[in-house]
Amino acid sequence: MPLVSCAAAIKIVEPAAERKWVFKTPQSDFLIVGVLVDYLKSKGLTKVGWLNVDYAFGQLGWIEFEKAAQKAGLTIVANEKFGQKDVDMTAQLTRVKAANPQAVVIWSIPPSASVATKNFADLGLKMPLFQSHGVGNKTFINLAGPASNGVTFPAGKLLVAEQLPDGDVQKPVLLAYAREFEAKYGPRNTFGGHAWDAVQIVVKALEKAGTDRAGVRAAIEGTRNFVGITGVFDFSASDHNGLDRRAVTMIQIVDGQWRQAK
Repeated sequence: MPLVSCAAAIKIVEPAAERKWVFKTPQSDFLIVGVLVDYLKSKGLTKVGWLNVDYAFGQLGWIEFEKAAQKAGLTIVANEKFGQKDVDMTAQLTRVKAANPQAVVIWSIPPSASVATKNFADLGLKMPLFQSHGVGNKTFINLAGPASNGVTFPAGKLLVAEQLPDGDVQKPVLLAYAREFEAKYGPRNTFGGHAWDAVQIVVKALEKAGTDRAGVRAAIEGTRNFVGITGVFDFSASDHNGLDRRAVTMIQIVDGQWRQAK
């Protein structure tokens, strides 16, 4: 039976030959990390301090970041970890500060991502602070408070849908989704969009193939140019995520609001 996952790890769908019945909608770690690393390099931020939450999300982020940073010629001057339930990351950030990075990356989700961000501000650190796509929700901003201002992170375009150029094929889909979501549930987040994409892709496959399991699987794999919330999906026999860099943009928090980073 086909499975469309709403989790990010690339190993969910790779190697595709061994994951024949599994697909996923969120951007893969390597795609998100690749956009971040290119952004860092474009800004001349080549000495980076890194911290990640010590479970699968953070560990996989670290693996992809280390590979991408090495390829791009970035130097990781500090590598620290913290627990999901830790309430103070001052010690780790103090060691990162001592390494004198040009930028700091924290790879986690709230509440630990928010705690680390407040600790970062409390230590008076002035270098740019970057986070993961795991902070793409208002919970992060609410918990981190003013310390969240200036934080930059890679994520899908939903958070900044209104700021997209009119020629972006995702813009009308994103605006419609955001309007309907916020009317019922409050501030938008990227995670609900992953589920919306999964449901839409499965429904279209069922409409095409009926209830035959193999037929549905083949129909999902044959999905092309599906404009979703996460990105434009082009699945294939070798790619069960189907997304490219059009699915990621850099976002900065300004006065508690999301803005496309420049």
